[in-house]
Amino acid sequence: MDIFKAIDALNESSRPQIEVVTTRSNRTIAKLPRTSRQVTLKVDPSFEENVKVTARDMAWLCEEARRASAPGMDLLEAALGALKDVDPDR
Repeated sequence: MDIFKAIDALNESSRPQIEVVTTRSNRTIAKLPRTSRQVTLKVDPSFEENVKVTARDMAWLCEEARRASAPGMDLLEAALGALKDVDPDR
């Protein structure tokens, strides 16, 4: 499942909701209410060459999904699937 669709599904079925925002530099971030973290979900490399979605971002997203319990399982699966596309060095 796409990570953004998984976040939407989680938001439809639970509270508090994850807020997804696009910044001026075209970076898409998620504000995670259960873990009080902010993670990067998508980066436009033409704006920010040195910023990448990291394994740490996906790990926090997984923790957010875990804390959401049953409604978070699709998000957990999507975040784990996204690990193959992230920068392994961060």
